[in-house]
Amino acid sequence: MYTGITDFRKGYNGLYGIVKMVMQCNPLDGNVYVFTNKRRNQIRLLIYDTGGLVLLSKRLEKGTFEAIESEPDQIKYYINWRQLSFRMQGIKLCSVRYRKRYKIIKNNG
Repeated sequence: MYTGITDFRKGYNGLYGIVKMVMQCNPLDGNVYVFTNKRRNQIRLLIYDTGGLVLLSKRLEKGTFEAIESEPDQIKYYINWRQLSFRMQGIKLCSVRYRKRYKIIKNNG
């Protein structure tokens, strides 16, 4: 996630530029790059798919997306797919409690 405020008049090229120049990441690496506007009632996802960029948008009719709790100088914030899904559905991440699940632990020896 980009922690700054994004002008949503930007399209593919503008968001590509933020990822490349500001976040210093490769927009073509297959990761999902998430942007929000100043009022936090819109969210955009920039993803590279085979052959081109995909831009997904969601605008809320009521309410806002949860604000990112990050350090003041931090320009990018890593979240996993589950956390992104919760944000998109309006679920507060601080209220989520995960139940125990079985995990396979790999032994490197």
